[in-house]
Amino acid sequence: MSDIEEIKKLMERLSESERDKENASKKMQEVLCKSIREIKDILLTLKKYIANENVTLRSYSGKTFATGEGIVIFDRGIDEKIVLKPDNAFYLLKVENDQLVTVQIDDLDIHDYMSYDTLFDSVKKSLIKCIQKNEEDILAYRSTMLKIDKYNKDLEEILSLKKATDEKNGGDKNKIN
Repeated sequence: MSDIEEIKKLMERLSESERDKENASKKMQEVLCKSIREIKDILLTLKKYIANENVTLRSYSGKTFATGEGIVIFDRGIDEKIVLKPDNAFYLLKVENDQLVTVQIDDLDIHDYMSYDTLFDSVKKSLIKCIQKNEEDILAYRSTMLKIDKYNKDLEEILSLKKATDEKNGGDKNKIN
């Protein structure tokens, strides 16, 4: 095999690997789009549990900024947060020079602001938080039900004692007359 033939084969392999790389990149983009869309759906479904009515940021000088409703996805401190807003878009909210800066983040650019691992971890933590809240509510409901049952039994006992006393007193009245 001559050097020219070997170079031609290497060029063919390079072209083939470039096509494979492009196809893999497209597939990765499709998977990422789908997973981010699903993450947003999950978070918006959990909105009643995890949303903040008014996400606030503060500058280090003490100035406060109210940014409205949203789900905090990533909290970088008092002056910077990544939030999913009700319009189904991610936003970077940041205080710079005592001014609020709001930058909408395209779904596929979220990795520029946080890792996908952090995003998925945020969703897992949100789900765990919701489950824990539900479990706490269930325990509170059960506790309340047990108390109500106990009170009902106590009332039944009191009523049965009253009935027995009334019957006894009523029977005694009949004997006197």
